[in-house]
Amino acid sequence: MLKIRNGRDFVGGATMILVGLLFIWFGRELEAGNSFQMGPGYFPTMLSLILMALGALIIVQSLVVEAEQDGPETWNWKAYGLVILAPIGFGLVLAGLGLAPTMFFLIVGVASASRYANWRHSILLGLFLAACCVLLFTKLLSLPVSAFGPWVPFVGGLS
Repeated sequence: MLKIRNGRDFVGGATMILVGLLFIWFGRELEAGNSFQMGPGYFPTMLSLILMALGALIIVQSLVVEAEQDGPETWNWKAYGLVILAPIGFGLVLAGLGLAPTMFFLIVGVASASRYANWRHSILLGLFLAACCVLLFTKLLSLPVSAFGPWVPFVGGLS
């Protein structure tokens, strides 16, 4: 009989496998195609399979590696709330603020939930990732999203 040595990793790996299975099930009607002629279901299916493989590796690790005994850890409810609410907030303010400010506020806000995050590093990370997202999505991929929206004074009408 196998003994679970790290319950948190075991549950995390099982959750990853479950999420991968759910995405494959929800995308079952999409045509996957093959590597040379990819259909709309190819990319989500491959990501789901990778997620499931990583989940399986984490489960194997949870059976082999002993967890550190630091004592009971308190739940960080602020982190749970911010990580769950961040995509909702992103969807609600993207059209008004634009991609750059939305990404910046999202990253800085979610990073503030961490016990280990430094606010200076969070701001720098937010600026860097916002600039990278604008470059990638508006310039390189030419997606119909503006860098700055109408809610941003003075620059909202420029992009």
